[in-house]
Amino acid sequence: MAQRLSIGERIVADGLRVQALLKHARLVGGVYTMGFENCLVLTNDLWKHEAGGIPQHCFLLATAMDPGTAPEVVEDEEVVLLRVVGPAPLPDETELVAVRVEAMRDIVTAGGTEASAAPGAILDVLTRNEIQFSALSAKILGTFYESEVGDRPLLRFGSDIETFYSASRYKVYKPHGESLSIVASYPEMTLQEAEEFVESGTEPARVRIGTVRYTSSERSRQRDAGTGITTAVPVAVNIEDFIAMKTAVFGMTRMGKSNAMKTLATAIFDHSQRTGRKIGQLLFDPAGEYANINVQDQTALSQIGSEYVTIFRFGASEGEPGVKPLSTNFFSDETIGVTWEIITAGLSHHTSNYVRAFLAANVIGPKQRTADNWSDWERARRRRAALYATLLKAGFRAPGKWSVTFGANKDVVQAVNEVLEEGGRDRVQSRDRALRLDAENLEGWMEALVGARGAGADLGDWIDADMETVLTMFRGSVGSGYILLAPLRVFHAPTSTRDYAEQVLDELVEGRIVIVDLSMGGENVLKYISERIMMHILTDAARRFAEGQNPHDLQILLEEAHYLFNRDRFMKATEADPYVRLAKEAAKFKIGLIYATQEVTSVDPIILSNTSNWVVTHLNNRAEVRELSKYYEFADFEELIMRAEDVGFARLKTRSGRYIVPVQIDKFSHEMIDDARLAAAAAGEYRERGEHAVPD
Repeated sequence: MAQRLSIGERIVADGLRVQALLKHARLVGGVYTMGFENCLVLTNDLWKHEAGGIPQHCFLLATAMDPGTAPEVVEDEEVVLLRVVGPAPLPDETELVAVRVEAMRDIVTAGGTEASAAPGAILDVLTRNEIQFSALSAKILGTFYESEVGDRPLLRFGSDIETFYSASRYKVYKPHGESLSIVASYPEMTLQEAEEFVESGTEPARVRIGTVRYTSSERSRQRDAGTGITTAVPVAVNIEDFIAMKTAVFGMTRMGKSNAMKTLATAIFDHSQRTGRKIGQLLFDPAGEYANINVQDQTALSQIGSEYVTIFRFGASEGEPGVKPLSTNFFSDETIGVTWEIITAGLSHHTSNYVRAFLAANVIGPKQRTADNWSDWERARRRRAALYATLLKAGFRAPGKWSVTFGANKDVVQAVNEVLEEGGRDRVQSRDRALRLDAENLEGWMEALVGARGAGADLGDWIDADMETVLTMFRGSVGSGYILLAPLRVFHAPTSTRDYAEQVLDELVEGRIVIVDLSMGGENVLKYISERIMMHILTDAARRFAEGQNPHDLQILLEEAHYLFNRDRFMKATEADPYVRLAKEAAKFKIGLIYATQEVTSVDPIILSNTSNWVVTHLNNRAEVRELSKYYEFADFEELIMRAEDVGFARLKTRSGRYIVPVQIDKFSHEMIDDARLAAAAAGEYRERGEHAVPD
C-alpha cells in the first residue's frame, strides 16, 4: 500500500504552521508515560533552567517532529498541547530519595554542622547528577495539526488525541515568544474565517486583551527579559466571540472586573468602526466609573468622545456635548405613564396610608376619549391637573408656555372664583365647561378649590375618592405631603419631548456607546429606570423578530449581575422582569451580554450554562470556586484562583478558544482610548470615500 504523503512533503518546513509552534521553544524533556488524557514528562534542572523554569499551568508541547524539519509521514505532523498539573514521582523515586538521605546523613555525621553547611557538601557530583532529574504530571489539552484551505496552510486544533505511539518518541518543549503567542491566541484563523479569506481576502478580527501570565510571582516575567525567553507575550482574542454572546467576568471587588469590561467595550467599538458595522453598547453605571474620569488611572470610557459616546444622566444641563438628561417631562400628557411610574417607584418605600392611597389613584385614564369612557377620561384629566399642581408646589419647574386643560362645571368654577376674589386674585373664566390654566395660575386655583370645599361649597361629586387622595398630597395636611415629591426633581426635564427609553434605543441603533449614569437618585427609582430601558429594548427586539426584520447589533454590559440573574429571581420569574427575559431571549434577539459579579453561586445555572466567554480573576470563597469548577477546565485552577490576589490576573476562556489561557488583562489606558478614536476617525474618512471597512 502506498504511503500517504504529509503536507510537509509538499510545503517546506518554514511554511508549516505547526512548525511555527516549535520555532520559539526550548527542549525540557520527554514523555515517559502516555495516555489519552494525561501524560508524565521526564525533565531535569538544567533543561528547566535554560527554559526559564516550568511553572504550574505552563503550556508544553509534545511532538515526534524535530524543530525546523518537515516530517516524512503524516502521523508525525502534529503537536500535542499539554498543561502542567504538578510534580510526579519518577519510577525510581524511592531509591533517589534514599540516596539523598544517606548522603546527607554521612556528611553531617562525619563533619558536623559546619562541614555540612559548606558549598557542595551535601551532594557529591554523581548523586547531584542523578537527583536533578524530576517528573511532571501534565494534562493533555488536545492536538495541533496541519490543514489546508485552498492553497493556504491552516493550523487546526482538536480537543483530544486520535492515538498515541511509544512514549519515547515524544520530546517535550516549552514554547515562548511568538510560538507561545500562537498557543495563547489560538485560533489565529477559524476554518470559516479561512474560507472567507480565500474567497474575499477578509482578514479575521483579533484584538489584544493582555499577556500570558502563569504565576502570581513576577520574578519569572522579569527574568524573561534578560534571557530572551519571554512568556509575557500578547494574548489576542476573536472579538466576534463577544458579539451577540454571553460573557461572564467573575472576581472580587477591586480585582479588575470593570477594567476588563472597559477593555472589551473599547475593543468592540474599535471593531465596529473598522468594519462599518453599527454595534450599540449599553452600560448601566451605578458608581459613575464609566461616565466619569477614574481617580485611580485618570481614564473613563466616555473619553472616546462625545461623537461616539452618549451619557444619560440625571439633572444633565442643556447643551452639554454628548450628555442627555435621564429624565422625562413630568408635565407632559404624552409621557404621564412614565412620570407616574417614576413617582410610584420613588414613593414605594413609604408605608403611610395617605401615600399608598395617593399611589393607587388613577391619574392616567384612557388614552383616548370615546362615548363609552367619557366620564373616566374627564375624571383622569382633573386628577392629573391636581397632580401637576402638586408638582409645582414641590418645586418642579414647568416648561415655558405650558398649560393644562380640564373640565369643570359652572358650580365648581363659581365656588372657586369666589375664593379667588376673597384672596384678591383674578377670577378664572371657563370656556365650554373647560378651564385652561398655565403654571402660574394652576397652583392657586387648586388652593382655592380646597378652600371652597372647606368653606362648605356644594361641589357635588366633582372631587371623587381618587381626586381626594391627590389633593391630600397637594395640601400637605397629612404627613409631609407634597414635600415627599421634591427628591424626584432630578428625574424631571422641562424641555424633554420624548421618553428617555426611546432615546437610549435610538442612540444604540446608531452604533453609539450609551452610558446610563445611575450614580444619583434613590435605589427604587434607579431600579425602575434601568428595568424600563431594558424592557423597552427587549420589546422592540421582540417586535422586530416577530416581523421578520434583522435584529439590531446590541451589547449590554451589567455590573453586580448577582442581583439581576440570581436563582430566586428566575424561580419567581414574571413576564415583567426584563433581566430574566434578557437572560433567556438575548441569544434569539442577537443581543450580546457581558455581566460581572463576585458571586458565581448566585447566578442561575441557566445563565452559566449558556455563557460563551469567561474572564475569572480572584475569588476568596471556596464555594464560589467549586461552582465555577463545574464549567470547562476551571477545576485545574481552583487553588490559583483562591490564592492569587493580583489585580487583572485572570483565567480566560473564549467561545472560539479551545482551552483556558492564564492572562494578565491589559490596563485600560489613554492609549486604548486614542487607538479607538483614531480607528473611528479613519473609518469616517474611508466611508466618505465610499469604502466600508478600514484595513488594519
